[in-house]
Amino acid sequence: MMELPGVHRFGAVGKAPMLLLHSSQSNSGQWRALIQQVQADYDILAIDLLGYGKAPAVQDIEPEAFRFADELPRVLEAIKAADWQQPMTLVGHSYGGALALKLALEQPVPVCQLVVYEPVAFHVLTANEPARQEIEAIAAQMYQADETAATRGFVDYWNQPGFFDALPERMRQGMTLQAKKVTMDFAALMGEPHKLADYRNVQVPVLLLQGQYTQESARCVAHHLLQVLPDVQTQTIQAGHMGPITHASDVNQAIIGFLEHQLVS
Repeated sequence: MMELPGVHRFGAVGKAPMLLLHSSQSNSGQWRALIQQVQADYDILAIDLLGYGKAPAVQDIEPEAFRFADELPRVLEAIKAADWQQPMTLVGHSYGGALALKLALEQPVPVCQLVVYEPVAFHVLTANEPARQEIEAIAAQMYQADETAATRGFVDYWNQPGFFDALPERMRQGMTLQAKKVTMDFAALMGEPHKLADYRNVQVPVLLLQGQYTQESARCVAHHLLQVLPDVQTQTIQAGHMGPITHASDVNQAIIGFLEHQLVS
């Protein structure tokens, strides 16, 4: 455990660095199985993003004004505290995947390879695309006064109708408390200033994982990114958008296979 709340360190200090970024409505614990499989070979930071897990909540920012620029300083502080001397491997899912893409593009810290599972970089979708209109409707319903209903709509969209109501009450309550941060996440994803063409400048090998049974918004983002990322391969997992949680074994196998191939290539 590092001194920064919500920043968790695993593996072996001095090994190749790996940064793990989770999805909205989740926390760093979603990578537990992956950590167990790779910790002998990596120095790992698994970070609870703002408003999730043991991370602090966002302070003094209106939801619609939140941007990745507000999320990143704490992530960069954690990396600095780890005193990594080698370029890092980035792994991100959904919101965390879009944040990882930004890190790989801007390289405020050295990145050597990137793995993303359905990075929801909605800012690459044009205003007239049905996929953009679909996800804007989901984002808009987060502003309703009934936070339980807002959370139900969000969770069911990424899983299946009735999923939220089938969860234990404690989980439903915890998710509902995170509704404001989900609204902020949408604002960051849609308000990111980078354009699709900017991702042509990601100069590291990328594995873009997709779920076979995902939503059109995530599918379209992946399609666009695959057209511009210069060194990218893709693989489809027989899962939905939440594959890193619901089908962790399959997703982790794909991640490890990519990392091992990069070592020998």
